[in-house]
Amino acid sequence: IARPLAELPLMATDTAYLPTRHDGETPARPLWLLAELTYACPLQCPYCSNPTELARIGREIGTEDWKKVLRQAREMGAAQLGLSGGEPLVRQDLEEIVAEGRRLGFYSNLITSGIGMDDDRVARLAEAGLDHIQISFQASNAEMNNFLGGTDSFEKKKDMARSIKRHGYPMVLNIVLHRKNIDDIEEIIAMAEALDADYVELANTQYYGWAWHNRDALMPTREQLAHAERVTTEYRERGGRMKLYFIVPDYYEDRPKPCMSGWGDIFLTIAPDG
Repeated sequence: IARPLAELPLMATDTAYLPTRHDGETPARPLWLLAELTYACPLQCPYCSNPTELARIGREIGTEDWKKVLRQAREMGAAQLGLSGGEPLVRQDLEEIVAEGRRLGFYSNLITSGIGMDDDRVARLAEAGLDHIQISFQASNAEMNNFLGGTDSFEKKKDMARSIKRHGYPMVLNIVLHRKNIDDIEEIIAMAEALDADYVELANTQYYGWAWHNRDALMPTREQLAHAERVTTEYRERGGRMKLYFIVPDYYEDRPKPCMSGWGDIFLTIAPDG
């Protein structure tokens, strides 16, 4: 049952509430804070992790509460800050939150679709102290990218990827893989090379939120996964310039792997409603 936000702690800082590391004794301290700043997003991706019933979610927390989250996370030991959504660019206070992260000593990473960004905003984010920008694509071509995102965004994404590079950031691309695009793995890698990407994350879909709802249409076959992993491995073995990260799923394994080294071990997520 939902309670008013004021009655709920944004984070527990007492070690009694923290999980322990693998030795069973040492309290786990998060190294990575993922701040999901908003559920709002201009795209309509079928693999979105947003809750399917947003009407039941409480109000999104404001600027000062997010600053409180950042301070508490630093006190707990977090050093890296991810800013995501939804689409974090819809937050008009994004630069203020970035600046607070810099003041606290975080290494900050904006995880974005690129929609709502232009050269001026990249410059403002850089001035606020943002360290890193990761931009997402839905596919390697405009037709599939725009179909999956539900909007005409492919050329805009390419423009923003180039803008990120012009402002001195490494170009980091993210492509979520599923049945509809995984067979185009060679084309995805070629697109990233053409954009002069430095790092590429090939992230297999995590099935919760809308992705769980749409799982029957999105789940790749075992053979599709094996092919994609093989293509990625062959690229690395050829000495390709880009750094490729293929996030291996456990869809067809006997038991699930420990996500992010194990629950509560190094990674902490705060949802838009706190």
